[in-house]
Amino acid sequence: MNKRVLARAGALLGAMALSAGVLVGIAAPAQAASLGEVQISQTSGLVTDTPIFQSGTTALCPAGFGENANLRIGRPGGPYSNLAPVLGGGGYDNPAEYPDGITVNPNRSFQTALGAAPGSGEWWVVMECYSLTEGRHADEFRTSIVVSGNTWRVPIAEETTTALAVNPASPVEQGTEVTLTATVTPATAAGTVEFRRGASVVGTAAVSNGTATFATTALPVGTFGLSAAFVPTDATAFKASNSAAAPYQITAAAGAITAPVEIIADVAPGAFTLVVASPTAQLAGGTVGGTATGNLPTATVTDLRGTNVGWDLTGQVEDFTLGDDTIPSSNLSWTPSAAKTGGSGAVVAGAAADLGDARTLCSAALDSSAGTFTCDAGLSLTIPDNIPPGEYSATLTLTLA
Repeated sequence: MNKRVLARAGALLGAMALSAGVLVGIAAPAQAASLGEVQISQTSGLVTDTPIFQSGTTALCPAGFGENANLRIGRPGGPYSNLAPVLGGGGYDNPAEYPDGITVNPNRSFQTALGAAPGSGEWWVVMECYSLTEGRHADEFRTSIVVSGNTWRVPIAEETTTALAVNPASPVEQGTEVTLTATVTPATAAGTVEFRRGASVVGTAAVSNGTATFATTALPVGTFGLSAAFVPTDATAFKASNSAAAPYQITAAAGAITAPVEIIADVAPGAFTLVVASPTAQLAGGTVGGTATGNLPTATVTDLRGTNVGWDLTGQVEDFTLGDDTIPSSNLSWTPSAAKTGGSGAVVAGAAADLGDARTLCSAALDSSAGTFTCDAGLSLTIPDNIPPGEYSATLTLTLA
């Protein structure tokens, strides 16, 4: 079950400091489904190119949700930023008006849309559809792009094949050294190979010039299938592939007596949790017309659900207030960082940005979200020069979905 953490932050201006309290609630999972792809006019570019690309085209909006359409960009699952003005006037669900689908022409760069340079990793270009009475449709058109440094590209992964050779040929006695050699095509594909006995991984080896080799004397008595699974280093460059299972028999050593025992394990889903290290955050150095800085308490995400469906941790802050005086939420900015502490998945930090809108603190992509991860951020509050000093407070909401 997803957990929502509400972190309360208070700023003390002049000689005062920023403090925070934490409330914990429960939120249901929220992940929009895909209505189809956004066909963009090019497959790569710079994050500073204006516009990011010339056009984005989708099929028609779902019936009843054609009043407005909006082309946006953001981390998988959001939050999203506009790439172009919202399309108005209706009819975006009407094939008579738009027989070739909906086309939007962006008017800004990727970096301009976010208000900061995008971080590396996966992003989504999405088209959202709206109804006058029902609001935004629950699902969206989307296409994945990948950012590396100052460039973005549509990930078009190359197909791979994996073949397995086993030496010596079976049957062999238990304790015999068995060598498994995987050949991955194309030979330029970087990654590792998992060598498996049935569903169990018996060993791994890095691919070098299209080949990975593993030798073992620990195969048990029995007849089973041996296979090799290629796991690419960059899943956006090369696709994973599996060899066919090769039947293999290990016999008992001469004179040994064996008896089979079937072991059955019932595996239940594990935790999906968000834990914040401290209920308080402190910003130091705050003066009227100056800047107060500090750090967000470390947020730890654990995903042991076994579904590997991905997740996003986002944050949004309200305006800081003291009586009738306010500091806009957009004056608070963060610089996220993230790290994996355990598991098979990977985590990506969100982009540095102000918190005038919902922003991604960190995220894990589909098929790579299992494990335990820490997400941090440096905080910086720009203090206006025309407000009285005192203790200003706001609420920062962290949402895991």
